[in-house]
Amino acid sequence: MIIYNIHPDNPQKRFIDSAVRILKMENGIAVYPTDTVYGIGSAISNSQALDKISRFIKKDKKKLFSFLCSDFSQVSRYTCLSNSNFKLMKRYLPGPYTFILPASNLVPKKICPKRKTVGIRIPDCKVIMDLIAALDEPIANTSISLPGNLRGDPYEVKKAVANDADILLDIGVLENPTGSTIIDLTSETPEITRFGKGSWNE
Repeated sequence: MIIYNIHPDNPQKRFIDSAVRILKMENGIAVYPTDTVYGIGSAISNSQALDKISRFIKKDKKKLFSFLCSDFSQVSRYTCLSNSNFKLMKRYLPGPYTFILPASNLVPKKICPKRKTVGIRIPDCKVIMDLIAALDEPIANTSISLPGNLRGDPYEVKKAVANDADILLDIGVLENPTGSTIIDLTSETPEITRFGKGSWNE
């Protein structure tokens, strides 16, 4: 696994470019910081990497799958996004939230062949946002099987995914590593399915 000690506020472009090459050209899987915990994922256009992520998810039925997006233009491509849901999400994103929305036909079926919904995140984290923007597509993201604060410790993360990932973008230990708050927007009334790092004021 390649490890880059990347600056959290001014990510080195050469590290971002290297990660993009691994994700797009080498069927790679990356580990990266977010505004919640370290995540693991691949470019959604890379079918071989998606196969790896799909197998990774199937190992743990409790894992949640989401798309990490850089903006609402990407969100609208992979979901059926109503005006009301757009206005609601715009009040909270970027931030530590996952919104469950109806999936569009562009969501790769090999990852979630029976699911009609997809979790969407726009993290408030410079490193992952720069990576997604450079990729010019969302990242297929899932969680790392570690308890509590260990999900924010790159040393523990590295040990947990050493056999599954190709590159780690390391910004050091994350402050208050807590999962995102998950809100289901597939019905008329938003429903919180998990309270996490993000507060909910609706």
